[in-house]
Amino acid sequence: MSAVILVSLGLVAAGGKGALAGLAIHFLIVIKRRVRRPRRPIRPLLILLVVELRSGRSALGALQSVASVFPDHADLVLATRMATISGLAAAAAGANGEIRAVLSQLARAQRSGAPLADSVRSMVEADVAAARARSVARARTLPVRLMIPITLLLLPGLVLLFYAPSMLRLFEDLSGPLT
Repeated sequence: MSAVILVSLGLVAAGGKGALAGLAIHFLIVIKRRVRRPRRPIRPLLILLVVELRSGRSALGALQSVASVFPDHADLVLATRMATISGLAAAAAGANGEIRAVLSQLARAQRSGAPLADSVRSMVEADVAAARARSVARARTLPVRLMIPITLLLLPGLVLLFYAPSMLRLFEDLSGPLT
């Protein structure tokens, strides 16, 4: 859809060269979207961590088993190695991203004596609530995003549907029958 809009705008603005420029801009946008590294979901890690902690494993043992299940999650594997060597607090300080928040929460719960599984379960609930909030925010912007396609595609058709018969009748009255 964006290719059609960009090419049309380029064609109107600068003719054939503008249409090519609009097409090139569309391909640059597509390439930029593909290059952007997708955010790895943290929820499966947290759910498995809750299961491991509820089964009675220690925080470090649970982290190690979760890291063995998700070996492609490099931040988790690195943080687990750091936690094995120097403890959860040091691993939390050296980690980055969402893994840092998980390790900080685990270290805080371990220091205070709070149940580890309950604190991780609250993180899962917070992640679900954040995902729901993002979905609702995206759904609220839908009417605004649909305004341009409706205006460019449906409105001209409706204008033709409503006014074409009366315009044809007017031309026949002014110049005689068309056939």
